[in-house]
Amino acid sequence: MTHLYLRDEQDGLQTRDSQYYAREKLAILKGYMARFTTAMKDKRWRALNYIDLQAGPGKNSYDQSNEVLLGSPLLALTTRFQFDNLYLVEMGSDEFRALQTRVSVSDRSQNVHLIQEDCNLAVDRIVREVQQLDRPFIGGKWPSLNLAFLDPEGLEIAWKTVEKLAAQQRMDLIINFSTSGITRNAGMLVGAQEETIIDRFFGTREWRKIYQRVRQQGGSAVRRELIDFYLQRLVAKGYVETARHEQEFKNRRNVQMYTMIFASKHDLGIQFWNAAVQDVEQPKLF
Repeated sequence: MTHLYLRDEQDGLQTRDSQYYAREKLAILKGYMARFTTAMKDKRWRALNYIDLQAGPGKNSYDQSNEVLLGSPLLALTTRFQFDNLYLVEMGSDEFRALQTRVSVSDRSQNVHLIQEDCNLAVDRIVREVQQLDRPFIGGKWPSLNLAFLDPEGLEIAWKTVEKLAAQQRMDLIINFSTSGITRNAGMLVGAQEETIIDRFFGTREWRKIYQRVRQQGGSAVRRELIDFYLQRLVAKGYVETARHEQEFKNRRNVQMYTMIFASKHDLGIQFWNAAVQDVEQPKLF
């Protein structure tokens, strides 16, 4: 029987407070992981690796209800066909302890690398370990296949971090692009002399020119132009068709909070993503 720590239930440990729309995000992520691990389980990959740069405590609780769902790290840990390595990064002390406790009861805990550090620093260690896995020659084996989930609260994950992940040969990316964080701060920071958090997020100050050009057209135009700019930077790193594979999430006031971006260097990844999204979007029959 699955331990309480690995079920969609309260277990007495800390949870991550989430808005209702996070349910859909996690459902899409779960569907993608299932397809990813099932389709690749008998292939000749050196390893299947999952990377979660802001893993949280492992469970999410929702506003105005007592509902608790597994968060991204525990979804990855409980897939039917397992990842060979899970790199779970969480800087918060309380969140890290809760995640550590939950992970410890899994029979796959030996596959988990828990890292308590700023994600923009931890990425160097993760990339180095993946590269070490791939360095020795093993006849008939392909380099590692990797899935990275980047789910920041705001704009904390720098472009340099994304760039380091993207430099790996096989690295699917699922990124929560904080549209609300951009639009809330861009007007104040566009004229700053010093480097800003948005400059680090995009890895350049070019966003400022785009913002100045479209700001009079309203928030929707700003969001669209800046998301497209980010997607173009991913395409420049070898990713395909990214602009057609994103999901918007809005709050109860119909304000767009973030956009979930998927990027893969292979068409099969795109197929998996579209299928996962379609599963969640299909109308429910009662």
